[in-house]
Amino acid sequence: MRTDGGGIAWKELESVYASGMATRTIEDGIRSYLDSVGHSNKPLVDREAVKALRTQIRQESDPINKLRLMVQLDEEQAGRVPDTEGSKMVFVTEAKKWADSEAIPARLFQAIGVPDDVLKEAGFEVTATGSRSSTRGAATAGRASPIPHEEVKAAAHKLGSTWKLTDLAAALDRDPGTVRNYINRLISEKIVTVVGDDPKHNGRGRAAKLYSAN
Repeated sequence: MRTDGGGIAWKELESVYASGMATRTIEDGIRSYLDSVGHSNKPLVDREAVKALRTQIRQESDPINKLRLMVQLDEEQAGRVPDTEGSKMVFVTEAKKWADSEAIPARLFQAIGVPDDVLKEAGFEVTATGSRSSTRGAATAGRASPIPHEEVKAAAHKLGSTWKLTDLAAALDRDPGTVRNYINRLISEKIVTVVGDDPKHNGRGRAAKLYSAN
């Protein structure tokens, strides 16, 4: 076994280093989720993209190309909802062990706004507050409830191959900005594949992506 001048095994050093890296990665994931707690899930709009598309629409003389640009404008104006599913999953799977090592009780997570049902899912023993729930924000703000992941997968499989974001949005009755996040998750899980740009697009602006359910 390779050792340094002081006789410490390099393998042991690498193990300690890897452990430290893993801990920092877990803490980053937990921190990312905590940063998102209490923030609005209102879609974010890229105003520069909207402005550029409006200019293209005004300048476009071909009615078919203009319609395609208008579809893109609808998507951009709908915005994109920040995707917190990844960091939430890290919190659910790792927060209890991390909190125990840091002697952080569940009530302190409650104090900074972590919903009781998320804490329970993460394995914490929670004293009900009677007011916190991850669905509370959606109910009070009038937002549509998230669609169960299985329903999203079923809709994608029903569309089959060579469909666009707007097709799935219509099938789910949700705005394109929200559905974009669903598609990103499906892609990360290898349930959906990006086929490429729409070959029928021949106007200005970006071509819509085509997707296929695996």
